[in-house]
Amino acid sequence: MTTPSTPAPPSDAILTVPNLLTFFRLALVPVVLWLAIGPDRLDIALVLALVGFATDLVDGVIARRYGQVSKLGIALDPLADRLGLAAGAIIFIVHDLAPLWIVIAVAARDGLLVLVGAPVLKLARAPIPPVSKVGKYGSFGVSVAFALYFAAGWPGPDEPIAGLQRAGLIAAIVGLPLYYAAAAGYVRAGLEALGARRRQDRT
Repeated sequence: MTTPSTPAPPSDAILTVPNLLTFFRLALVPVVLWLAIGPDRLDIALVLALVGFATDLVDGVIARRYGQVSKLGIALDPLADRLGLAAGAIIFIVHDLAPLWIVIAVAARDGLLVLVGAPVLKLARAPIPPVSKVGKYGSFGVSVAFALYFAAGWPGPDEPIAGLQRAGLIAAIVGLPLYYAAAAGYVRAGLEALGARRRQDRT
């Protein structure tokens, strides 16, 4: 009788294909932001943003299928997602492409986790909770919403495509509850990690 093989633990490798795709996605963020706000080339910015979104879909698949899951990739992949969404939020505010409440909801959630939660855990030398499956679904829904709002500005920020904006609203309504449910799970896991760390320090 054969038993299912357990996944290999994350490696210390840096120059893996998934990590290179993540580096590429990180490098695209300031370029997309500049194109959308500087010369107002939303068309080119959208194409590059979609390329970055595609790399986000495939890097995890490659990492798991070919045993290239790394500690660096686990840390950088969600960071690249957060920075991409932050850039999208800035673009939407500047060009008025998405409802402000959606932008604030995404930015507030990410800001609390990245700017408050992660530093607290780091200072306490407690592990940062891994990305959950619910978190991946929520991030995907929010990313799709942002992509649709971005695409709505293709003809120009003054003439957005209303149909794409409506589709973006639907994706946001579906994705945001999952996004916040995952955040609640991260907070709970973080508090448990802090408690475990305190108990360990007392022994």
